[in-house]
Amino acid sequence: MGPTRQPARPSAQSPEPRASGVPPDAADPPPVELTTAVTAEPTAVPESANRSQEEITGYVRSPSDVLRTVVFALATLLLLVLATWSRDAVLALENDLIKRSSFLTPTVERILAGALTLVVLVSLAAAWATPLVTRRYRLFGYLLAGNVLVSLLLWGVESFLDRGDPDLLTREVAQRAGVDSPLSVYGIAQTAVSFVLLAPFVSRRWRRAGAALLTVITLLRLLVPVTLPATLAIALVLGAAVGSATLLMFGRPSSRPTSAAIVAALTGSGLPVLELEPAAVDARGSVPYFASLQDGSRVFAKVLGADQRAADLLFRAYRFIRLKDVGDERPFSSLRRTVEHEGLVSLMARDVATRTPRLRAVATVGRDSIVLSYDLIEGTSLDRVPDEAVSEEVLRGIWEQVAILRRHRIAHRDLRRANILLDREGTPWLIDFGFSEVAASQALLDADVAQLLVALALQAGVDPTVDTAIAALGPGAVAASLPRLQPNTFSGATRAALKKRKDLVGQIRATVSTRCRVPEPKLEDLDRVTPRTIVTVVTLVAVTYLLVPQLGDVPGMVDRVRAVDWAWLPPILVMSALTYVGAALSIAGSVPGRLRPLPTLVTQLASSFAGLLSPAGLGGMALNVRYLQKSGVDLAVATSGVGLNTIGGLFVHAFLLLVFAVWAGRSIVDTIRLPHPEVFLWGALTVLALAAVMFAVPTVRRLVATRLLPLLRRSVDGVAHALRSPGKLALLLGGSAVITLSYTVCMYLSTRAFGGDLSLASVGAVYLLGSAIAAVAPTPGGLGALEAAVIAGLVAAGMDHTVAVPAVFLYRLATFWLPILPGWAAFSWLRRSEFV
Repeated sequence: MGPTRQPARPSAQSPEPRASGVPPDAADPPPVELTTAVTAEPTAVPESANRSQEEITGYVRSPSDVLRTVVFALATLLLLVLATWSRDAVLALENDLIKRSSFLTPTVERILAGALTLVVLVSLAAAWATPLVTRRYRLFGYLLAGNVLVSLLLWGVESFLDRGDPDLLTREVAQRAGVDSPLSVYGIAQTAVSFVLLAPFVSRRWRRAGAALLTVITLLRLLVPVTLPATLAIALVLGAAVGSATLLMFGRPSSRPTSAAIVAALTGSGLPVLELEPAAVDARGSVPYFASLQDGSRVFAKVLGADQRAADLLFRAYRFIRLKDVGDERPFSSLRRTVEHEGLVSLMARDVATRTPRLRAVATVGRDSIVLSYDLIEGTSLDRVPDEAVSEEVLRGIWEQVAILRRHRIAHRDLRRANILLDREGTPWLIDFGFSEVAASQALLDADVAQLLVALALQAGVDPTVDTAIAALGPGAVAASLPRLQPNTFSGATRAALKKRKDLVGQIRATVSTRCRVPEPKLEDLDRVTPRTIVTVVTLVAVTYLLVPQLGDVPGMVDRVRAVDWAWLPPILVMSALTYVGAALSIAGSVPGRLRPLPTLVTQLASSFAGLLSPAGLGGMALNVRYLQKSGVDLAVATSGVGLNTIGGLFVHAFLLLVFAVWAGRSIVDTIRLPHPEVFLWGALTVLALAAVMFAVPTVRRLVATRLLPLLRRSVDGVAHALRSPGKLALLLGGSAVITLSYTVCMYLSTRAFGGDLSLASVGAVYLLGSAIAAVAPTPGGLGALEAAVIAGLVAAGMDHTVAVPAVFLYRLATFWLPILPGWAAFSWLRRSEFV
């Protein structure tokens, strides 16, 4: 008899629960520890099962704790944001709450405050006594870690908020004559974290009692306030978050229904069990069993619990954030509804003549688990059979089953090889309808075809898979799957297998297009959020954060700008525009080949927008590399050319700084303060030490020899060719000089616009020194650092502060902020024209 395989994954679980981000031992159930079968007496089992429904088999990181940690952590952050950004509104609301709760007399308040302190202390003492009573001594470590962590975090939150106590609250506390203490807030947070930590170790009755006690403590704390209500709310939510995180870190008891309870549940559902044994099959997200019945038949049973429900919610949330238009419905309201849905789809699929095991029973078992049982089909899943066993006859049989589902608009949504079972005669069966949908949209039906095409082609080859699919479904149905032939529609197991066959999907697309006589369509955009989107949003938020302080004193800036001599504005803008011409010249001189003038110039203008999204000009450098690649320049040569362009700019900048410093005279030179030589020495020694450690690792040496050195050789060849050409060298250095001098003159003209009287030499020396300092700042365009350095230098050189500040602001407006919109337009044009 061959291996057995039955529907093993829970209905709550979407394709590949490992992708939900939960730890492996949270997504997968603990290995079944029973090694012997349990023989049942049908008449006696139900009574004994009612007495002891579950057993603890170990400690695991549960998806439930992942979900709770995420929810409570987000709630804590939300409260912190509201308390910080809406300080006045929140404080007014808190004062109103304190006024409305201040109807008790001072004597009653003192009594309640004392009783509250006593209750908190007794609760904490009871929590610490629980490990002794339950004889689970590892709970001491849980409680110690959770209480210390929540106390430190709450102290940090109070220090961060630093709101102080309003007069109303101070008077309220004073009326109690010092009976109360702010430390009781820490006590409430510790009580919350302790109750969350104890919850998995105690019965449901005690969990309800703990929740009720914590609610009473919170309400009494609001009646006799000792801190602001927002701080109290943060303490409660933070305690719950820390408790859930502690359980996630160290593990919670893994409790599952006992074998006797499962036997009782199946027997009570009309399946009298003689023997129950663990099933050594793929059962991610559930605990599988084989059961022998009194009539001689056998069934497969899988037990689903609350952890599977939490894993499903996490995975659906991940897919909702990450993807769009993939057909995911909203999660069901409970585990029971989820299991009922799987049963419905399984029964419907079998009713329309799809080969799938018969559902025999659904029953509750234990505290919050449900068991499903199916007829046992002796066979082997497709991912465990040899490739030669997947013949064309087997392929036709599989596609015929999919054709039946499509005719009745049932989408399986997880047609990977592990969910296709071959019985002893080689007949295919479809199993596990846990993520399926009825009345499915055409997109979901097409996604089924796309997923199955790839899964079968991995084992049977592209041509037999496509030919049998067209024969069973027709060319139209197979061609409709082309836009869905992309990794986002595949299961995790299929994506993992494709890592060794990276060209397989492309071959399937080409074959389907040829056989169905249709052109390859554009792939559907299923990404809602990409890493690029995240980086862009985060960067824009950071840029906005840096911009707001510069525009904080808008009225003052307006008053200063009113005094400007607008006759200087046109030449300032001309000098700013001239920098892009210089940038185009320098990039053209850094690579051996010829570049088209207009796209090259537009690329440099677009770099003003790309540079806004990254520090130290990295965005502009990346844009130039991409443009050079699209212009036919080898990647290594393009990268080295952009690097050469940067080095040329640094050389010209240093040379002009020396020229302007000598030209300006001693007064400017005396303001320069270079770091101590020991700083450079220690920096060089650190770099050498790190290089020695890295080269001591054989893997690093191998990577250098096989990847870095060939890249450097191509780079050196490209750079050497550029340097051997006098024209290229003139473009490189001349363009860099145009950039630096244009910026310098632009700064000088900005000072003249506000009546500055420093010479070009002095302004140039200060600007070049300040921009050199700002170049190391980790902000876009040296934002903030350049302003501070140049303003300080101009004031030190003798310029009045009222002139230096608006002059620098005008310079930044002309060279940094105004080019952003034209830069965005240029960037969009480059993308539309496929220059980048």
